[in-house]
Amino acid sequence: MSKLYSGIFLSLLASLGLFSACGEVDSPPPSYSQTCADVAEFEGFQESFGDYKEGKTIAYRHSDGYLFSLTVVSRDKYIDETFCLRRMNTLLESAYPIYSISISAEAPSFYFDEKDKLNRDAVEVRFGQYLFTLKNPLAFTGKADSSFIDTLKVNGVTYTDVAVSEGRIKGARGEMVSSDAKLYYQTKNGILKIELEDGSYIAINEED
Repeated sequence: MSKLYSGIFLSLLASLGLFSACGEVDSPPPSYSQTCADVAEFEGFQESFGDYKEGKTIAYRHSDGYLFSLTVVSRDKYIDETFCLRRMNTLLESAYPIYSISISAEAPSFYFDEKDKLNRDAVEVRFGQYLFTLKNPLAFTGKADSSFIDTLKVNGVTYTDVAVSEGRIKGARGEMVSSDAKLYYQTKNGILKIELEDGSYIAINEED
């Protein structure tokens, strides 16, 4: 009798095991999808850079001596649901000479910590064939970094907490390579000066 009961018990266990295995197969896999932000708001350096509100006009001077103004003609913010990113595009233009400066930023929906947020707090500027990547000047503060400049005098005005970015340009194979172009900037006033490879430049022209 003991052998009979043992056989029945083992058969019962096998049936239960088979049932459990079938149950696991039929269970839906866990979902790890991330929900994108529904508000395309920015903060910190990306939002404050240059205070570029639509309609704002900024005076500049060319190295040849003539004066002109750049106007913020658009500032668009939106959610890129494909990559789950907030994006912001700002366009500055001048009537004469005809200049166009594109300023873009992107921000993920989340950061791992405050250090990660600071490192990813960047702005990209495209001017003609040049592309500049501008990092938050606070990321350079207190460090021996050639990208950070304590003060810079531009057309009679001294600016503090200035940083500089070296421009990149498309190479012969289409890849981005470094160039001698430079862009000087700070958070409050944005683009202070852009120096091109031929020695010419444009620079902000504020009154003392």
